[in-house]
Amino acid sequence: MPKLLSVYGFKFCCCVALSFISISDSLSRDKRLSDFGYSDDRSGVVLLLRLLNQKQDSELLAEYLKDLDSNDFSKREKATYNLSRLPVIDRVFLKKALKDTSPEVGIRIRRILKQNSTERFDGMIRALSYEIIKGKHVGFLSDLFSSIENREEYSMGGLWRSFAEASVITTKVDDIELLKRKLISGNDMVRYSSIKALIGILDEESLKLIGNNLTDKNPHIKWECARAYARFHRRECLMPLAELLMCDEDFGIRWRSLESLRKITGQEFGYYAAGNAEERAGPARKWIDWIKKNAKLAELNFGELGNKDTIVLFNGNDLKEWEFRNLGGRLLAGVAKPNEETWEVENQTLITKKGGRSEVITKRSFLNYEFSFEYKLLELTSDSGVGIFAGEANEGYLEIQLYNQTSGDLYKIGSAKVVTDDGNPLGFRSSKFKGSNEIQGEWNKMEIRVSDGQSEIKVNGEVQNRASTKEAKPSKIVLRNEGTGKVEFRNLLLKNL
Repeated sequence: MPKLLSVYGFKFCCCVALSFISISDSLSRDKRLSDFGYSDDRSGVVLLLRLLNQKQDSELLAEYLKDLDSNDFSKREKATYNLSRLPVIDRVFLKKALKDTSPEVGIRIRRILKQNSTERFDGMIRALSYEIIKGKHVGFLSDLFSSIENREEYSMGGLWRSFAEASVITTKVDDIELLKRKLISGNDMVRYSSIKALIGILDEESLKLIGNNLTDKNPHIKWECARAYARFHRRECLMPLAELLMCDEDFGIRWRSLESLRKITGQEFGYYAAGNAEERAGPARKWIDWIKKNAKLAELNFGELGNKDTIVLFNGNDLKEWEFRNLGGRLLAGVAKPNEETWEVENQTLITKKGGRSEVITKRSFLNYEFSFEYKLLELTSDSGVGIFAGEANEGYLEIQLYNQTSGDLYKIGSAKVVTDDGNPLGFRSSKFKGSNEIQGEWNKMEIRVSDGQSEIKVNGEVQNRASTKEAKPSKIVLRNEGTGKVEFRNLLLKNL
């Protein structure tokens, strides 16, 4: 994306014009308990959990529902208001009521459901989880599980991960018996969180308890168990990994399972993770047949899994992990070291140079990861960016801006298909959530977390943007040099998730 000097004024005006929008938007995007009327501390956690687990008065709900169909307009309005004001609505109860009711009552129920939406409940549980994590509030595991166990199910995503992390944080040793019982919970998110918590507390001893979940009907839970067994060099992981090659709902699970099988066994059977079910079936069967015949005696190489290893993407001396390209474009043939006109390495630091516009892209692709680095903008005109969801030349990617006062803004590069945090497709640019928290002329830190196509960007520890792509597949990382001012990089570290 060319950024000529003439564009700077436009970018500055946009930032000023949109600053109030980005700040106000952040209040709805980065939810805290206080956004739902609870204090951002332990007492807020206690109060919300109490309300979530409070048994709703069925007689009162039935009375409200009856009044929704009253001939008296004021009664209908009052019942609608009272139901909408309930801190935690019984959505299952109201959805059942929708099946056999009059058109007007149906309209009112739908209005109530919209106000007390699934998205609102999702946001409330996320805020609850984040407060438990942030405050390290111990002792809420039972109440936390009860708060979601008999409610609507959520598919795997950010809510699962934040809830699981909160479960790990709040768990006490006394909770082990509860966790064992919850391994067979009918709620997928509770089973997943129980497994994560048990592994966190008991380490390898947890395998004795989670073994039955190696055949769990939910592929994400099955994968988590298989990964735990692989981590402790246990052969029981092989068959679940092979079975997950036929998981239709999640490309990421197929890809990670294949990578694990390849590394552990050294075998190849022509399996293509992005193929359709028919194309995958034959190679997946070959994996299963090989495991049945060889798993007990074959020499396996668990030591190379490295799922938790941190990858140093810049060693301070050279760019052997990277390749050179024109901005958003083709490879530059024959380039084997930093180009004097575009990049240089000095004092363990990677530096963009003025006058030459180019980018470097990782040779390797990554699926789920945390990428962190430090950067310093040395001049007011210093302009760079980090690209994620990048593929081959001309495929485009999502650029995360590195520029004075706007680091964290998002730009669409080429044909990239990206959705911003508000659910809308990224057209050209999306401002960051909050005002700049960079220190001008000093080292700043950016952290980018990518998980199943969802990304979250932090600048100096503060969430500044989120975006996602439906094409959740292995992709590369880009560093851009706009050629207008020096930018320094150091400590480029990537941790596979």
